[in-house]
Amino acid sequence: MARALDSLIGAVAWLSRAAGVLSAVLLIGMVLHILLEIVLRAFFSTSTFVLDEFVGYGVAAMTFLSLAYALNEDALIRVNIVLARTRGRTRLAFEIFSVAVTLSITVFIAAYFWRSVARNWKRGAVSESIAEFPLWIPEGLVLAGMTLFAIQLAAYLLRLIAGDRKIIGQDQSGPARLE
Repeated sequence: MARALDSLIGAVAWLSRAAGVLSAVLLIGMVLHILLEIVLRAFFSTSTFVLDEFVGYGVAAMTFLSLAYALNEDALIRVNIVLARTRGRTRLAFEIFSVAVTLSITVFIAAYFWRSVARNWKRGAVSESIAEFPLWIPEGLVLAGMTLFAIQLAAYLLRLIAGDRKIIGQDQSGPARLE
């Protein structure tokens, strides 16, 4: 059981890192697009006419794709009002409860995005801008991020239940804590 759990955690960590890298690539793409827009407007009195749209898609995709990586690296900000005042089994019970609720909400939101992505794909829906960008692509990236976050939460929950002492958040001195 422990070996299978370690393999699952390793695979989820790898996927989370890949999504984090994709987030970084999206950030670089947004910066390059902004620089291109500056040059076009300053020197050629023209524009790509899609900067706001693409940066908006990029920010949404980046945000959701980086969630699993942030959780895996213990960089997700967590408010530990209750956890900081509890120890032992009580703390573990609160932690399991909070992760289970978060996982449930994440799966619910991911299911909504799944329906929206499928509907946009089926209908061939595109943005109303000059680019006519297929709407399933940015929503699909958000869905991928939510799905990875749900998988990372599930792996974290399994680690909690299995009693793994190296779980996320055991070091209370980390910068990701607000108490």
